[in-house]
Amino acid sequence: MDYLAPGAVPSPNPVTVQATSAADSTKSATAQITVINHAVVTVQPASVTLTPLAVQAFTATVVGASDQTVVWQVQGPPDTGATVCGTIAANGTYTAPGAAPSQDSIQVVAISSDDPTQSGMANVTIATGANILALHPASVFAGGADGFTLRAGGSGFAATSPGPGSSLLIADTLRTATCTSTVECTVPITAADVATVGAVTVQVQNPDATKSNGVSLVVAPPNISDEVISLTAGAPTATAQDIVVVDPTTAGVSLPNNDVDLNLAALGLFSTATNVCSLGGNPVSLQRPASGTASADICMFSESGLDSSMTFAVSGPGDITVTAKQPIGLGIVRITLQIPASAFLGRRTLFVQNTNLDKTAASGAIEVN
Repeated sequence: MDYLAPGAVPSPNPVTVQATSAADSTKSATAQITVINHAVVTVQPASVTLTPLAVQAFTATVVGASDQTVVWQVQGPPDTGATVCGTIAANGTYTAPGAAPSQDSIQVVAISSDDPTQSGMANVTIATGANILALHPASVFAGGADGFTLRAGGSGFAATSPGPGSSLLIADTLRTATCTSTVECTVPITAADVATVGAVTVQVQNPDATKSNGVSLVVAPPNISDEVISLTAGAPTATAQDIVVVDPTTAGVSLPNNDVDLNLAALGLFSTATNVCSLGGNPVSLQRPASGTASADICMFSESGLDSSMTFAVSGPGDITVTAKQPIGLGIVRITLQIPASAFLGRRTLFVQNTNLDKTAASGAIEVN
């Protein structure tokens, strides 16, 4: 027996189907059949509260259709634009707006591709109040000698001007912050704050004493020594090598079009006779002596500024050493290298490390001939 469902959902629903024996009318059995729409769409999670700019994945299930695909939409109050309510990708990944709309009533809608008259939705609420999305830097090495500026980015902060502005809690200790807007605050971090390996909790506290979510500033153990990973044509890959990388401590004060991160923009030979630094972009050529040792003076420039408190080193087995360093102004530093007759030939990397343990490298910047 085949059952043909009606063209519309009946009332009452489900429908009872009864089969009676033709030989004995007192014998029968029943079954219940629920009649559904051609396609029923459900969205999961059905309800969610998100912080501003948070990302949430939604999934849709289509029952009653072989085509399981849906078209995603974001809907809100009539007086709000689409981006005010957030955006959603074709795969159901929703990105919340930067702040809750005035009418915090947002729906994520999945429309059946098989039957566009059928859809399902989920309710989204955007949390208000302070919310930290990112820290700059988010990680540093323990044991830096200097402090640095920590920048918190997010939403719902109280600007310092006209004030009162938000403060920052560093490991539950309240610090005066500078909040240039409702989405960014900065605060000084001392060397003592990051002296111990672990995680330092950071929160924003608004003038009404409400607090944001807690975000961890990761304090990683510093590198005790550099390790050389040697690759050859016969062994072009290396395995089981862990490389720990942290953010530069200057990340907290980086501004668009104003890169103040530790770097090496140019370097060249320095003439002690004329006191002239010849900066360039090509590798600096150093001549290995036939016997004994020889000295060479080179100079280097960084937009972030270099000084003699920094540590300078040349890659290799330690055959080339830095014997002197001297600032010569305008972010330029002169260093004196000692080159033995036994120094290995070829390209070398020049390393520079500041007192906060930030490190940069100019790969192949020196060539020993």
